[in-house]
Amino acid sequence: MAEVRIKAVSKIFGDVKAVNAFDTVVKDGEFVSILGPSGCGKTTMLRMIAGFERPSLGEIWIGDELVSSAESGVFLAPEKRSIGMVFQSYAVWPHMNVFQNVAYPLTIKNLNKEEIARRTNRVLGLVHLDGYAERFPNQLSGGQQQRVALARALVCEPRLLLLDEPLSNLDAKLRESMRFEIKELQRKLNITVIYVTHDQSEAMAMSDRIVVMHQGVVQQIASPVDVYETPANETVADFIGLVNFVPAELTADEVIFPSLGHAVKRDNACRGRARVGIRPENIALSKTETGLQGTIVHKFYMGDATDCRVAVGTETLRVIAKGDGFREYQDGDAVWLRLDKMIVFPVGDKA
Repeated sequence: MAEVRIKAVSKIFGDVKAVNAFDTVVKDGEFVSILGPSGCGKTTMLRMIAGFERPSLGEIWIGDELVSSAESGVFLAPEKRSIGMVFQSYAVWPHMNVFQNVAYPLTIKNLNKEEIARRTNRVLGLVHLDGYAERFPNQLSGGQQQRVALARALVCEPRLLLLDEPLSNLDAKLRESMRFEIKELQRKLNITVIYVTHDQSEAMAMSDRIVVMHQGVVQQIASPVDVYETPANETVADFIGLVNFVPAELTADEVIFPSLGHAVKRDNACRGRARVGIRPENIALSKTETGLQGTIVHKFYMGDATDCRVAVGTETLRVIAKGDGFREYQDGDAVWLRLDKMIVFPVGDKA
């Protein structure tokens, strides 16, 4: 296990600052996800932690060891950092069977055969590949191949496990089951994990904390609950989950929505213009004539929920309603809405 300290790390490629002043501490045994859209710098940051890229600025510590420092010229090679890494592609060798693939890092360390067998069989048991040791990669499913890659990363008992979008090549159902297996394995081994993904569901389900990145800059570092319920800015709110953004005017005790023709009682610390985020699940939908009137434009049956687009004033709001009672709602029906929870982003404060 190891604490990871990342101090004001930047990576510059020509005129592009791929990572800009990344600064955080990952605690011993913590599972931290770096989350963001393609091109935001998350994989570049992971590669700097692993030692595949040199930082242009800043320092990286793993445990008590300084592994990278642009200022002092320190740079420890990847193989000397005591890390395990799992890549997006499975990167298993097709000419080796499962045992040989997993045992390879131990083999090149010239450990004796008994120790190699003991450690390899132990980790195969941890990833539920008992009985698969003699199979070759072309005899395995995608999920099983990813388990081989995970076992190979763990067989050297690293102090830090790095995962770079390891589930993106799997189908949706297998991806969901694998995310829980990885989390359970991390708890069992009590290992520090840094996990890179663009999939918000993965990050929300697995992480102790999430680092949200956009255009090379960290936008927020917080627990999944805080990132979702109290996003630091509109960028985070828009990337994590679904959200309707509506222009508003803040008074001392109201949020006024000119485009909806509606106001909501609420104590406001700020005054002036704002953008208000409203999650689709935080809008109550009914045919009881009270609240904010709208018209269903489109209704989509989703099995466990009804996903509606509702025209209100000059806006179209997305509303997700749970339960069987909404199945009979039709396009064109008049409905009434109640805004249960809002995230307010002031854009023009007044004194």
